[in-house]
This record gives sequence, structure tokens and C-alpha cells, in this order.
Amino acid sequence: MRTQQRLKTLLVVLLAFAGLVPAGFAQTGVPNVFPSNETEFQKETHFLTFIGSFIPESATTAKAYYKAIDPYNAKPTFQQWLVNAGFISNSSQWHPSGPQKIACNLPGCDFPAGTYGDNIINTDSHAIVLNAADLGFVRNQFVRCVPSCTAPNPIIYTYLENYPVAPYATTTHFGTPNATSAYPAPDEATRAIQNALMRPLGDISGNPTCGVNGSGNPSGTCRERIADVAFEWAPPATNPTSSTRYGQLYAYIFRNFGGGNTAETIAVPPDLVGKSIPNFATGAIIRINAGDPFPPNLDGLGFKQHPGVCFICHGGKPTNLTSTGQYPRQGRVDGFRFLPLDIANLLFTSDAGSETSSRSSQELHIKSYNQAVLATVPTYLESDGTGSVRQAHLREVITGWYTDPGGQPFARTTQNTQFLPVGWRDATHGGTAPTGSSDLYIHTVAPSCRSCHFNRELSLDFGTAANFQQESDLMQLAVLPDCSSLRPGIYSPDPNLRPMPLAHLTFQRLWQANATSQTLPFPAPGIQLINTVENLATYFRFNGTSGYCASNP
Repeated sequence: MRTQQRLKTLLVVLLAFAGLVPAGFAQTGVPNVFPSNETEFQKETHFLTFIGSFIPESATTAKAYYKAIDPYNAKPTFQQWLVNAGFISNSSQWHPSGPQKIACNLPGCDFPAGTYGDNIINTDSHAIVLNAADLGFVRNQFVRCVPSCTAPNPIIYTYLENYPVAPYATTTHFGTPNATSAYPAPDEATRAIQNALMRPLGDISGNPTCGVNGSGNPSGTCRERIADVAFEWAPPATNPTSSTRYGQLYAYIFRNFGGGNTAETIAVPPDLVGKSIPNFATGAIIRINAGDPFPPNLDGLGFKQHPGVCFICHGGKPTNLTSTGQYPRQGRVDGFRFLPLDIANLLFTSDAGSETSSRSSQELHIKSYNQAVLATVPTYLESDGTGSVRQAHLREVITGWYTDPGGQPFARTTQNTQFLPVGWRDATHGGTAPTGSSDLYIHTVAPSCRSCHFNRELSLDFGTAANFQQESDLMQLAVLPDCSSLRPGIYSPDPNLRPMPLAHLTFQRLWQANATSQTLPFPAPGIQLINTVENLATYFRFNGTSGYCASNP
């Protein structure tokens, strides 16, 4: 297997010199899925877009979605959303930059919950982490539940500020095509998280603005936050006393125009007007116009329309407008859920340090957040297509994380990152799943697949080994991208292929761990990942990736 891997790496290097793949991919062992002859639309839609036929999304559908969930236009700015959600009591209390004070009833907070005032955020929990599993941002994250996060059928509000890692990942170039590691170095992650806690403006060189209207330097040195993303699990605005709850999503771009002038709005700022965005209805690239809703660029590969780009991992799918131009069902999209904080896939400033941003200091906050997430997951059992009637993968895992050795749910104060779902336990873990299932789950499925598949329909949520194996095109999506480098001239990347994992960073991380051992460091001593894709191909009864590619898939 090692010989195969060395030959594969050499081949990728030779192809890079021939100009067939970007040199950056040769450094990482990541298959190239960006053919030189593809259109700009194809380049921008390999990742974070839905498999199969595109569901039409445009500025028109995004506007219709916002009108459906906010029919009274009460939350066009982030400050207004925060007031409505109760994190602050009036807009004047909000500081768009600088350290904040936190009011909550968990350890590490500055004030008890219910304390409102200048620069104070009222929350049930607060976590600041570097999410290395999907998009690679530092996330400054908060949640509020009414009446509480453990009450039946609560209304839930959560938001996160996204901060960049690039200014601090100077040795690993984390998340870029020429990354030398799938993870920032520990000191890089620490500096990026500490930066986010300070909530700064400008770039790392001290320039007060970066990248707005051509000023400053936007090429990886900007350290101010990128966007504020807000979620509600709430009734429709037109019937606020209803017992109905469903996911509602808001994306606010953050812009610093200098001189203390900042904006956090749904509408795009002037510096984005004229930039390109894929039109999923036509397969063309169009321009962003003034007044359009902010389409997040979450992976550095192009702007993609809200809310569909969020549904990729949060569940559900975008939908067509009605004949009268409305987003149907007041924006209710079945299958939407919040995403949990999965400690093994996060980075912290340290493991057991005394600082409030360490893993150990945040465990209770993360548990509180995950209990809120659980409220968005159905409790009923369903058939998953394999003959099994079971609960959702996400519900089993969150409950398993916090069940103590005696079987008492949520009695643990720390997350059991080693928890294995019952349907993935092979004989070595006291179960009946096929041999190798437990190892595959720990080293491939948990770090590279489940973050998004948690929130797919039960037949696709990978909750059991049998459920995973029934996915008929999984090998084509996850392994076939490498066949173009193993068998040049026979295979070439399909420009219409959405490879798995569906987030570019996760795709890079999966393949880098296939070539060189990578570590999920928290909690210490962490989990070693190696031969991730090779083991996947072997599990599906091929002789590794080379055996799969030789089978003429």
C-alpha cells in the first residue's frame, strides 16, 4: 500500500509539471477536480452544491426566502436580529468590534444571565472554536433558548461570527489548494482563536481596513470577521404563538469601511456589486447587483446563493418558487437542523488550559449548545431503507456523547468523543457490523462524512454500517476523483461531478490524511488518521484505490 501511495504521489507530481493539475495539489496528494477546460460555473460549483440537477437559485429566490421568513422586514441588519432574539435589549448595546462581556449561568461568564447593558451578550452558552471539519473558520458562537434549552419544544436562536484563519496559518497554509497540512499548527490555531476573541478590524499589518473598494490587502492578511450567520428554530413570524418550529436562516455580511463605519447587513455592500455568482437556473455566471441579498463565499471558490448553500450541511433542499413568486410554506424546509459541536473535529487554544477558550473550559458550554441542537432533531423512529427502524444518526451520537458508563443520558459533563453508534460496532467493539466497520467509522466517516450527512434524510445519514453500504454511488463520488491521477488518459475529472466530501476543505483533509498521518488533537492525545480513502476502498472489497480504478468504474 505504501508503494502504491509513493507511486501515486510521484505521478501527481509529474502531471503537475505537465500542467495538467495545479502544483498545489501535488504537494498535498489531493486529486484535482478542476479540469483546465471547464467553465467558470463548473469551477465554482464543484463544492457546496447539491448533487444531480441544479435547483434554481438566484437573487430572486433569496429575496423571496427572506420575505417568507421575515415578512415584516424586521431584521435586515444583524443588530436588529440580535435584539429580536434577545441577545441584546437594544441596538446601542452592540459593539461590532472589540472584546465582549458574556452574561450566562455557566462557568467563565462575566455576568449572570439576564444582565443587559453596553457590550454585554446574553446567552445560554458561548463557544469559540476553530472548525477544522468543513469550512475552516474560527467560530465565535452563541445560543439562546426560550424558555430553556432543555424545555420541551423551545424556540432557539443561535448565531456565529466567522473569522479567518489564513493570516495565522503561515506555515501550513491551512485550507488553501497548496496546503502542506490538513490542520493548522497548534500555535496557528491558538493565534487565530485569540484574534477572534479580540474581534479586531483591519489586517494583520495594522491597516484599519482590508479589501473594501480595492483598499488594503485582501489576500489572506485580513483578520476582521467575514460574516455573521444567524439561525432560528421558531414559529412563523405571522403566527408567533404557534407551536410549530422550523429552521430559518440569515446571512449578514460584515464590512468595515474605515473611520469606525461598519455594516452588518443582508444586502450586499458596494464592494461586492459586479462580482460573479453562479446562476443555478441557467448554468451561467452572472453579476451581483446592488440590493441583492448577500451570497456567502464559504470556501473561497465563489459566491453561492443563500439559503441553499447553508442547506448543504444543515439539511433540507432549496425549492422552486410558487407561480406568484413566493417561497413556499413561509420558508419552511423539511429536514433542516442545527449542527452539533463535535469536539474531535474542532481546534482550541489548548486541551486542558485555564483560559476560557481551552477545550476543558468550554465542555459545559458545548454540552449546553448540543442539547439545543438536539431539540431540532426528530424523536420518532423511521425506516432507513435497510430494514432497520431507528432514530436519526445525529440524535444517537449527541445522546451517546453525554451518556455516562451507567447508561444515564446527559449525566456526563464532558463529551465522549470515542462514542460509536451501535450499528457501526463490529466484533472488536461488541457488535455485529462487518469487520472493519468500527475502524472505518472512527478514521473516515466521523471526521470526513458525518458532519453533513448527520442532517440528510435517514437513508443517507450514515447512521449504521448497513446504511453506509447501501449508498450505491459512494465509491464513485469519494474515490473516483483519484482515478484521473492513477490512470491518466483513461479517466479525467467530470466537470459536473460534485465529489465527496462536499466541502472543499474536508475533501482536502480526507485525501491528505490518506497520504500522510494527520491528528485530530482534541481531547488529547487525539486520533490518528491515515489511509482514509484506501481503507474506504478496501471496506467496499476493492484492493485499495488502485484496485477500484482498475475495475473500470
